Amino acid sequence: MSQISFLCIALLSLLLVACYPNKASSEKTANTPPTTAPNSSRIVLLGDEMRKNILPDCIAQNICPKGSEALFLVPPPHATAAQTADIAHQAALGVLILDSATGPLPIIREHTLIARQAYLPLAVFLTQSEVLTDKDLKDLLELEITEMRDLLDSYDMDGKHARIYVGYQGLQQLLADAATLTPRQQLPTMLTVNSRRLHSYIYNLSREDGGHTLSAGDSMDIWIGGQTVRCKLISPQTVAVNEVSEVLLETEKPLAVFEGQRFLLQQNSSRPIAVGSVATAE
Repeated sequence: MSQISFLCIALLSLLLVACYPNKASSEKTANTPPTTAPNSSRIVLLGDEMRKNILPDCIAQNICPKGSEALFLVPPPHATAAQTADIAHQAALGVLILDSATGPLPIIREHTLIARQAYLPLAVFLTQSEVLTDKDLKDLLELEITEMRDLLDSYDMDGKHARIYVGYQGLQQLLADAATLTPRQQLPTMLTVNSRRLHSYIYNLSREDGGHTLSAGDSMDIWIGGQTVRCKLISPQTVAVNEVSEVLLETEKPLAVFEGQRFLLQQNSSRPIAVGSVATAE
């Protein structure tokens, strides 16, 4: 992802903070939003496709105890962005699986973005560290750890304090941490509204990351707090790639949303095409 993309995401965050009031109008109905994360202390494994083999291999080598897999959620292969977001929405912590020998793949950035929109805190697990015996390779490992912290920071996800787990020893520590992981904190109770028209700010991703030019009338899926429905871009006439834009979206059926809530958009593929946040709903 380019530096411009990082800057656009940062700009979107600033716009959303500035534009969302702390209280909603008196016409809205107060309730606990369905976007509140379930009371789960499980961990979702994200990132490289090798995530599905991490626990079986660890158990087969008698490094991890049998039954360890019960603590984890793993998105199925080829899961859509919305499906991955649903699973992230059910977890207390996400762990990005990264191959130490190859470095971050595009899926790492994609899953980081999905986790951010699902309000899921992230840690990082580096595999294949056992093969890095040469000093230069060890330096490469440190470089990748720094790169991952910077990536998380670029998404405003506190990379400086993110937990980093390395190799099977790190996996054992992750299991120990998982056993004491407290359920994910619920979002503060906010005023929500059942709405079909969402005035929002979105960042249309770069072409490299799955974005493309959007036009008024385009249909797509919106994922927001565990809800996925079809929606249509009403305005503006076009939304260029790699830009932050103010838009009006209309959904096929009402959604329970609150002002400032993050969401994902996907269209005709499993990848996200844009991310955004609700400014006002009507």
